[in-house]
Amino acid sequence: MRYRPLQALHSVIETGTVTAAAQSLGISQPAISNLLAQLQDQTKLKLFERERGRLVPTPEAKILYREIDTVVRGLSQVELAIANLQNQRIGTLQVVCTHAVSFGFMTGVVSDFINEHPNVDVSFQTRYSKNIQQWVASGLAEIGISELPILDDSLDWKQMRFLCQLAIPENSPLADLDELGPEDLDNVPFIAMGEDHMINSRTKELFLKSNSRLRVKCQSHLFRSLLEFVKSGMGVSLIDPFTLAHDDGVGYVVRPFRPNVYLDLALIKHKTHAISVLGDNFYNSVSEKMTAISVNH
Repeated sequence: MRYRPLQALHSVIETGTVTAAAQSLGISQPAISNLLAQLQDQTKLKLFERERGRLVPTPEAKILYREIDTVVRGLSQVELAIANLQNQRIGTLQVVCTHAVSFGFMTGVVSDFINEHPNVDVSFQTRYSKNIQQWVASGLAEIGISELPILDDSLDWKQMRFLCQLAIPENSPLADLDELGPEDLDNVPFIAMGEDHMINSRTKELFLKSNSRLRVKCQSHLFRSLLEFVKSGMGVSLIDPFTLAHDDGVGYVVRPFRPNVYLDLALIKHKTHAISVLGDNFYNSVSEKMTAISVNH
């Protein structure tokens, strides 16, 4: 399978229009259309619908996009590396992390690092944990922050544990309590993480042990989304310390939840691939700052 048609599909979905994709790839709109037609002929799949003059990706195209995303971005990293070498830049540091730490915490760490190393470029990406581990294992990233478990034996990792707290709408009677447990939240609307997330399973276990009803009103895969639902008054939710530390704190109160519910993260790098001096410095910096927040420091 040729790379260029896949790149065209990726760019059209990424940018939203054929025009923007053509500009991004530096080719004409007819060339983009021709590449998409080649891909449809080769895959025997209908990849786009035309709605009001725009191409809209089909479900099949979206699945294909997710599968080729790592490949396309990986080759983009190669192109960036070549450009850096041609421009005689010191280097580019590739960092990938889970969404929980990407808002506020990691952007601050990356900004501080760039200020200390002005000749360094940083590629900062957010992904789901499985993809993060794949990126570090394949060399697409030097440093990663992933949720546990670590599924790849080629990775070296440092585990850290973070205490979640309960966010409650500010006008809720529950805000009068100093701390809460499952018994206090029996049949109370709860905003939960996705079914396969560790916080979801750990919360369910505690409610079962206390014979309390966990009434899941809404689910999402981002802590920041959970907190926004709490602010709207939809229910209560367990939120990680990174999200709470970098939020405006308006519209809700935070209370301890007992028994404790923890978010387990790992700072990862490859076991055998040589890490750059920049990567090693960044790894140590992130490790120090995350350890200071963790419960096992």
